[in-house]
Amino acid sequence: MSTFLCFLWLTLLLLVTLIFRKKFKTSKLNHPPGPRKLPIIGNLHNLEGLPHKCLQKLSKIHGPVMKLHFGFVPIVIISSKQAAEEVLKTHDLDCCSRPETVATKKISYNFKDIGFAPYGEEWRSLRKLAVMELLNLKKLNSFRYIREEENDLFVKKLSEASKKHSPVNLTKALFTLIASIVCRLAFGQNLHESEFIDEDGMEELASRSEKLQGEFAFSNYFPGGWIVDIITGQSKSLEGLFSELDGFFNQVLDEHLKPGRRVLESPDVVDVMIDMMNKQGEDGHFQLTTDHIKGVISYSMVSVQNLDLSAM
Repeated sequence: MSTFLCFLWLTLLLLVTLIFRKKFKTSKLNHPPGPRKLPIIGNLHNLEGLPHKCLQKLSKIHGPVMKLHFGFVPIVIISSKQAAEEVLKTHDLDCCSRPETVATKKISYNFKDIGFAPYGEEWRSLRKLAVMELLNLKKLNSFRYIREEENDLFVKKLSEASKKHSPVNLTKALFTLIASIVCRLAFGQNLHESEFIDEDGMEELASRSEKLQGEFAFSNYFPGGWIVDIITGQSKSLEGLFSELDGFFNQVLDEHLKPGRRVLESPDVVDVMIDMMNKQGEDGHFQLTTDHIKGVISYSMVSVQNLDLSAM
């Protein structure tokens, strides 16, 4: 059955390819140069080995501005200082949005976070909220003691391990340090004492989330690619991860919405966003929702994993 579905999908893709080629055959747009593409797969066959090494070799042949096709998706590769300046400065508004993938759309609650939201009114409103309410200087200074306490605890653990001549898993230790700071800042939860946030469980969720967002999904590059993603189990893995993440985020929100909840430290990020959501009027263009709060929490978890890797 799965073989038949794959054959049917490839047949439909071939028909779509022929239609698109016929429709845009007379296009006179001045496209950047690039290697010859194949039907359906585009230039995926050119990616042999490490992607950045392959792209470097291709750019030496086709120039610093090069166009490839990953499946049905056209991609422009920039590999020079001058071209990067054009993209990141001169044409910033046209190029600043991140690619919309199936995984990021699901995990960010349809791009309701700051990191993956496309440039527009909603992104500007979220950025303004972050700068003015969540990450302003006063707020950062009020949380200084949290960073100091967690760093002191981190150094203390390393010192004790050194005295005992015990090996230390730096990857895990750095993740614990960063996750502890983020949990107290964003969720108001002490990772070492929380009843529902498990350190190992959070690390596993963050790692799976980051890995799944980086994996190849047919849905991102081919029309009807969701059929292959279902066959390969990619869709099931994404749905399973999202279900676990959503359950965790609901626990965080439920904890903050408990009647008579006592705030032991300064109001955290979730507290501030809930307060703003409750006070907002109905006449504004941008309406903050629980999905925005979950999207920000989700991005915080992915950031923990990225910061942990960059620290190494």
